[in-house]
Amino acid sequence: MLAISVKTETGPDRARPAEAELAGLVRRIGADDDHFVVVERLPEQAQVFVQTWRDGDGPFSVEYRDGAPERHFRAESDDAEQVVGLFLDWARGGAAWRTALDWQPADLYSTPGLDTKTRAAAEERARKDICSGFWDFHEVAQGVCEAFGPEDPQVSLDEARRIVGGLWEERLAEQAEWPAVTDADRVEQAFEALDARGLTARMNFSCCSNCALGEIAAERGEGDRGFVFFHFQDTESAVQGHGLSVRYGAYADAGEASAQDRAGVGRAVVAAFAEAGLPAQWDGDPDRVIEVAPLDWRRRLPRTGA
Repeated sequence: MLAISVKTETGPDRARPAEAELAGLVRRIGADDDHFVVVERLPEQAQVFVQTWRDGDGPFSVEYRDGAPERHFRAESDDAEQVVGLFLDWARGGAAWRTALDWQPADLYSTPGLDTKTRAAAEERARKDICSGFWDFHEVAQGVCEAFGPEDPQVSLDEARRIVGGLWEERLAEQAEWPAVTDADRVEQAFEALDARGLTARMNFSCCSNCALGEIAAERGEGDRGFVFFHFQDTESAVQGHGLSVRYGAYADAGEASAQDRAGVGRAVVAAFAEAGLPAQWDGDPDRVIEVAPLDWRRRLPRTGA
């Protein structure tokens, strides 16, 4: 087994694959929704990876990075077996991959094919998802592509990755100056505590309240008496400085959960946030959400290749 993790567009992520599996993943890319392979070392090393992109039967665009942006290089190859061999050598910790292609410093962020208005709209979408702290690099890039309707100018996945790349670097620089524990970390601490106390606790769960309420029971663990969550729109509101709306409820094996049971879950949620050092505002009414405010939402980015 190789001491690497592998991410593809189709998923799922793979940890410590066999050499044959990695080779197969690299050979197959090019089809719709299956354009890239990103490989990182285990244990993780920040911004150290090798990746390749291919569209259809076109050339493989191959990149590697050894940390800082100036250590990011790119090359192309029409030879699938050459690319497979490069990935395997990198994954084994070899050195032959360094001279296997004509590596050139990568132009990481420019998008000459996009007009300024489209780029600005794409950056706005990317910033929102980056600041949430829940989406990895590739999910943010995919979200940028999907943000434009069929009547709008389109942003390719390669253009989206370039847009996200610069903003991702900016965020990494910002978070290097953050305190060791942020309010977002405290929210996570509260949710971990609630999960350990018999509640189905999910952060950034589903798109809206209706969808989340319809889906949360499928997440129920054995012995869970109730649930607590905030959804995508709640996260966006917290990012914008409006505090965090936290939603909760009780499970009922027959009929509807009683107001008393729901209120009991609400009290447990408020207590967990207090223990984590965050103000939770709630009047005790089980039909009202719990508001965590004021809140300075700074959640660190997931560690992933760019």
